[in-house]
Amino acid sequence: MKSPDTFQNLTRKIFRVTTTIQSLYPELYFLLNETPLWMSSNDKNITLQDLKQYLTTIRMQLITFKKDKK
Repeated sequence: MKSPDTFQNLTRKIFRVTTTIQSLYPELYFLLNETPLWMSSNDKNITLQDLKQYLTTIRMQLITFKKDKK
């Protein structure tokens, strides 16, 4: 069953993907600094859609990076 999209769940998913990238693909992790991230911890207007979009972006980067490594 899919977990509901809440701030906590999306943040957890982002953390998991980021941790995977950091441990398995450090060269990609370095490039995440170049991934546009318009959100900050002080921003009160972060929406679920913003988090979903960021999660999708880093997942796609990981998938593309894995394909390119083969």
